[in-house]
Amino acid sequence: MEKTETGDFSATPAEMAHALLQFDGRLVITSHVRPDGDAVGSALGLCMALQAAGRKAVCVGLEPLGQEFDYLEGLAEIIPADKYVPQEDDAMAIVDCGELSRINQKLREFAQQSALFCIDHHKSNSGFAKMQLIDSEASSTAELVYLVIKEGAMPITRGIAEALWTGLVTDTGRFAYSNTSADSLRHGSEFLKYGVRTMLINDMIYEQVELSRLSLMQTLITSLTLAKDGKICIVSLGPQDYAAVGGDAIDSDNFVNVARNVVGVQIAVFIWQDNENEPVHVSMRTRPPYDAASICSEWGGGGHAGAAGASVDGDVPSVRKMVQEHLKKIIR
Repeated sequence: MEKTETGDFSATPAEMAHALLQFDGRLVITSHVRPDGDAVGSALGLCMALQAAGRKAVCVGLEPLGQEFDYLEGLAEIIPADKYVPQEDDAMAIVDCGELSRINQKLREFAQQSALFCIDHHKSNSGFAKMQLIDSEASSTAELVYLVIKEGAMPITRGIAEALWTGLVTDTGRFAYSNTSADSLRHGSEFLKYGVRTMLINDMIYEQVELSRLSLMQTLITSLTLAKDGKICIVSLGPQDYAAVGGDAIDSDNFVNVARNVVGVQIAVFIWQDNENEPVHVSMRTRPPYDAASICSEWGGGGHAGAAGASVDGDVPSVRKMVQEHLKKIIR
């Protein structure tokens, strides 16, 4: 293990596996708020593998989750953040999350004292954990969790493989994004050996749409604007839009892709706020040479070169104007 500048330790998959399996207490596994496929898949996959290896582990605060993940084993055992009661021997293992400020607010105070392990692939990870496995070259955190499971010789069931498959396919865009590697394809093929239900998972995640989502998308499209000769595309939704259809943040998951799919767009932004008491969220997708993580760092956010986000105080119109003006200055 190598010591980092903060005095903590950077681990290999083998070292992380050894540390997790040697930990005597209960591992409390969580990820970022509004978890996507990689967040929930990595957390559940790691939790179930540790349980299968005879260790104490629970998933906490993976919420809210959309119905597209209902096929995942272990969902019913996830403890809501407001129901979690820390035990004396608890320590947190945080996956697919680069900042403690990105986990459920009800868990942050405890995490500041007990964030022992972190497995992540975000290049903007702040290094908050005592032991960390961070690899920004990995396609997904699910891939890193898989390496940890393999190095620890932990059992793998179909449920574990499906959780990891979920993280892998969603973060690689079904093996289409530039982060897809030979390792990604090889690991995916290894998951299939455990009976992963690829057709069911694809149908649940990509082919079924709630009516409230379609209604929100209709509103979203009317908000679409282009700037800088079509290189910037911004869409947005405010609290009134969600209220009008009885929808919530889950219904607008990945709406940034509506902006990204417009021909000629190099920087796509989805700005949304589903509750007036919450911050305004900025979701960004970029194409080279623009770096989404670098841009979002302007507002305290982070992520990957091609996909990043931030949360900003204010209202949707003011944040939208701020973001657009900033992007106009950097677009070439």
